[in-house]
Formats: sequence, structure tokens, C-alpha cells
Amino acid sequence: MDEEEQLAFFLEWDDPQSGLKKGYIMHYHGDNTVELVERKTRKVFLKRIPIPTVTFDDLYVGSSITVYSRQLTIIEPANEFTRKMLQQREDKAVFVITPNGYSQMGRIIQLIEQSGLSVRDIRMVYLQTSHLVMLQTLEAITDNNQHGSLLSDVSVLVEVRLPKSTAIDDAKMKLESIDTVLIIRTGLEAFSGRDVFPTTAVLDNCTLCLIRPRIVREACVGEILDAIVTAGFEVSALKLVHFQMNEADELFQIYKGVVRQYHEMLKYMCSSPCLALEVRGEDVVRRFREFCGPFDVQVAKALRPDSLRAKFGRSTIYNALHCTDCPEDGVLECQFVFRSLSS
Repeated sequence: MDEEEQLAFFLEWDDPQSGLKKGYIMHYHGDNTVELVERKTRKVFLKRIPIPTVTFDDLYVGSSITVYSRQLTIIEPANEFTRKMLQQREDKAVFVITPNGYSQMGRIIQLIEQSGLSVRDIRMVYLQTSHLVMLQTLEAITDNNQHGSLLSDVSVLVEVRLPKSTAIDDAKMKLESIDTVLIIRTGLEAFSGRDVFPTTAVLDNCTLCLIRPRIVREACVGEILDAIVTAGFEVSALKLVHFQMNEADELFQIYKGVVRQYHEMLKYMCSSPCLALEVRGEDVVRRFREFCGPFDVQVAKALRPDSLRAKFGRSTIYNALHCTDCPEDGVLECQFVFRSLSS
């Protein structure tokens, strides 16, 4: 294949030793193999090898991929062929789960995932009046009586990529009996920028839950979220987060020397986005930890077969969930993810 007809991207890596940004060109092949070339010298940095965690769906401007512990950020397409390919698939939509749909949010996300739509972002927000004006302009709101309920409590925004113009129709059919979802044919940037929303985290009587990368990739987020809400836990904050290695190391430092293959676990946690939840309630750290089940998946399957880790976990490294272990760490972990990382 001609080089101009290959997918190629300019990437940057923040070198933690020098503090400098280093540029690379990544050539991506359809069999999930990649090749890295130094942008300045055009010397091959990494010969073509398979990276199973990197798929075409992961490749868009602003996304991060992990190659041998290096977290690389895609800056822009490296050729016209790639630019055109990205433009062809940049059709996006946002599902707005309104406050009245809070108890059904897991089920709604599950139906969206089952429709084959690629979820790009999920976040819990407080909508403002300006957002309602935008929704009305896009004809997502047709009844002025909806305004009060939309401002009354949190909403959940789910941004998806539409592989083709008719892709959203299946999701609409699955959701037609649910009247607590609004749909707009644009991305989160329509809300005046992706980072416009302050955190909804309360940061007291809370525990951190991280739905790990494999679960997000396998489109099982909705099923787990539904189980958490159905069990009576309050989810007070929600956002998709892609950890840098240093961030994951800071968060999981308590497990260093305790968890075998600690560095492998860090690489897995940084391989693609996780869904972070602030879960609240009385004695919530202990109760939620018991709900998730033992950390060791085999022990969970034997002793707590109905727990989330037993149902969705594969191994200790490829576990389905992280949850806070120590009561005194619940607020600290939530502050780190929902406040420190946001700043």
C-alpha cells in the first residue's frame, strides 16, 4: 500500500525525565499493528509490532494510546488519507439522560452500548440555563415545561461516535419506550467546550469506583452501572478518565508491594479510559467493597459468585473494578480523581 494511503498520526509523549515533549509518527495497520518513527529524524523508533489494545476506534485527535508504558497523545493526522478517514467518521451524537432518568441511567447506557455505538465520553453534570437554550435550538427540547426538571438535579451526558448516518436509529428504537433521554446530533463541544462542567462530586461519605479499561472497551459499563444503582448505592459523580502513568502510580501507591505485577496493573489501567464513579452512603466504603467482592477473581468466583468481580473479572490484573479499600481513603481517592485531575 502506498504510504499516503496508510493511516498515520502525529503523536506527542511527555518525557517525565527531561520534561520535554517528544514527537513521533505512528503508522497504523488494519491488523492492529503499529510502527513508530521519530518525527524529527524520521528514524524508526519501534518496528511494526502488534498492539492489541490499540484499535481504529481509539484513534482520533486528542485521544491517548499506550505503547509499552508510554502514553502517547494524538495531535493530528499525518497525511491527507488519514484526515479524510477521520472526517468520514466524525459524525457524533450526545444522549442526555435527564434527572428523571437517574434510576435508569445504567440500563439506558446498556441499550446505547448494545446498539453498536462507540461511546467516546460519559459525564455527570448540572445543566445550566444556557445549555437548555442550546438544546432547544437543536430541537431536543420541545416543551418549555421540561426546563424546571432539567435544572433540578444531575443529568448524564453520553457522547457517541456514529459510524454511519443511520447508526443512531437502532438506539432510538431501543430507547423509544424511555422518555427520559434527549438526543442531539453533535458532540459535547456544543456545550461551549468539553471541560465547561464543574464536578458534581460531593466528597464526603464516599468511595471511589473505577470501571476498568477492559469493561469500557467491551461495552459492559451500562450493565455494571445498573447493578450499582439497583443495589441502592447513590452515584453522585461520573466521568470517563484516561490515566497517565504517574497519575495511576500516585492513586494506587498503597498497593505497591502488595499487589503482584503492580507495574503490569498500572500499564493496564492506563491502556485506555476507565469510568470513574463517586459512590455515596453511610459506611459506604465497607458496603461497596463487599458488593464488589474479593479482589482475587478466583476467590470471588468461589466465595461470592454473585459479586461484580466474580461476574465480570478475568484475573487479578484484568479485574473488572477498583473500589476503595480503607474507609479513610474514600474521600482522598475521590478528591484525587474528581478534583485534582480536573485541575
